[in-house]
Amino acid sequence: MPELDDQRPPGPPRVAAPQSVVFDLDGVIASGDTMAALIRRRLLSNPIRALVGAVPAVAWTVLRRFPRIRVRISRALGSIALSGLTSERYATLARQVGGELGADPAWVLTAGLEAIRRHLDAGDSVVVTTGTEALLSRAFLDALGLDGVGLIGTSVRFGRLRACYSNHNLGDRKAANLAGREVDLFYTDSDLDLSVAGLSGRTVLVNPDIRTERHFRDQVADVTVVSWA
Repeated sequence: MPELDDQRPPGPPRVAAPQSVVFDLDGVIASGDTMAALIRRRLLSNPIRALVGAVPAVAWTVLRRFPRIRVRISRALGSIALSGLTSERYATLARQVGGELGADPAWVLTAGLEAIRRHLDAGDSVVVTTGTEALLSRAFLDALGLDGVGLIGTSVRFGRLRACYSNHNLGDRKAANLAGREVDLFYTDSDLDLSVAGLSGRTVLVNPDIRTERHFRDQVADVTVVSWA
């Protein structure tokens, strides 16, 4: 008996499954260090704070090849800069600075912004994880029209005399804060994120220097290097 042609209509085209995508902020979406911009403004507003903050600032530059030390120095510098603020005054400052930076084209990596929008248009789950304080990060992202994007940022407690980082979202802590989340694709520019790259199926390394690229290629299985303006 001759075979009959299959007259069933073709099914819908196959669509790639949504991915879980994680972006670093500074150096990937923002062209510079957003937290450093706020800290710099705060330090320069008071000569005594500027003088006290000069020592960790110089130490951070000199010791930048040592990731764990950089995390500690970054925390110390932020505490110095933010001490004396109440949580309400800090929130006002963070939203102001974040909004100004996000509205300044010089502070936005166009290729990074386009990448995050492509993932959103594709239906991917997108989260930004950053060492920058959460309110500042949120204001920056909102200014870019990314108010629906998930965010994991650093949190700060404000006491009577000093500010303390209660959850500094850098290095191993950043990886811990992603625990239990499947990460298909991770975008970063920093060797502080090697532990997060270890959780990800694939990593896109943005504008690395030679040393950072070498570290990622030595320690991460699937790395793509890109140059973004």
